[in-house]
Amino acid sequence: MQVGESIYLDYQAATPLDNRVLRVMQAAYETHFANPHAADHVLGWRAAAAIEAAASHVSSLFGLQADDVVFTSGASEANAMALRAAQAIASQTGRTDVLIGAADHGSIFNEANNSGLVTQHIPLNTKGAPNVDQLQSMISDHTALVSVVGVNNENGAIAELATIAALCRSQNVLFHADLVQAPLAMDIDLLDLDIPFATISAHKLYGPKGIGALLTGPGASEFVKPVVVGAGQQGGRRGGTMPTELIVGFGEACRLVLQNRRSEHENVADIRNHFVEKLEEKQIATLVGTLESRHPGNALMRFSGHSAADLLIRLQPHIAASTQSACSSGSIEPSHVLQAMGHGKEFASECIRFSFGRFSDMDQAERAILLIANAMDRVI
Repeated sequence: MQVGESIYLDYQAATPLDNRVLRVMQAAYETHFANPHAADHVLGWRAAAAIEAAASHVSSLFGLQADDVVFTSGASEANAMALRAAQAIASQTGRTDVLIGAADHGSIFNEANNSGLVTQHIPLNTKGAPNVDQLQSMISDHTALVSVVGVNNENGAIAELATIAALCRSQNVLFHADLVQAPLAMDIDLLDLDIPFATISAHKLYGPKGIGALLTGPGASEFVKPVVVGAGQQGGRRGGTMPTELIVGFGEACRLVLQNRRSEHENVADIRNHFVEKLEEKQIATLVGTLESRHPGNALMRFSGHSAADLLIRLQPHIAASTQSACSSGSIEPSHVLQAMGHGKEFASECIRFSFGRFSDMDQAERAILLIANAMDRVI
């Protein structure tokens, strides 16, 4: 995607709003502006029906039913709700430990650290995903919750969700998966995987910012504890007037992903692979990790001996990419993800995450390669 002078290669930070999503949102702003909780007139009923239809689209992408979707302000709130569930379990059972992936999102780290529960970090395997063998040795009768990121937002590694879910089930431990990056990387059926809680976000799959959801699998609803109590909307699971227009956009974005995901995954992977291959051929940069079990759009590249931050400055305004996840952007500390993978601070300071998506093409990738090569020539 070209925006003015910039080639957009930061899809894992935020995806552009698809025009088809924008159109259904515009229609909703015009016709479904009534409060969806207004039960005494037809306009309120129609807004509520639009939300129900959108919830069906969201749930269908993950193999669930509309009632399994709790809409939130975004992924951070949904992650917080998962930690509230862990607190509820702790108060009922005396299980006080929370196990989270060492490379998980900052919102999980911070919520866990402020939950009053005992937090332990699950080490990563060589691919940069949670190490299942290590998790198996850590999980115990004291564990209230296991929470991992399904597809890492920085290194692109895909977790062994089915194996982790089975392990948690065998130990009667609640499992939460942060699946914000997953819809554009893999097929997901939460019912088949038997994952009780999952977090998703609209702006990671070509929908609007400001709307996300906590998905609840079989037997999990009883543990849902709202962060926003409000007036008891969404069956008391999350208070506040539901933002019809954002939810409608979320639903349409999920419908489009479900409709096109196989061909889209392949196309994005082809572009990413070409980008990586050419940078490595020119000995400009190397891929961190392998292409196996990886987000199809993720290219975390190391520019050995060069400051990633300085290189990105030289590439402005021509390329939009990131030195680490957007939630940590601007931090003076190197990426916690790369450090969790066993890399030192110097290594981490030499890495840039490029991420491709629906509106990327080979021409953009070729121009980005040329721009990077030219920028490197100026500093070599």
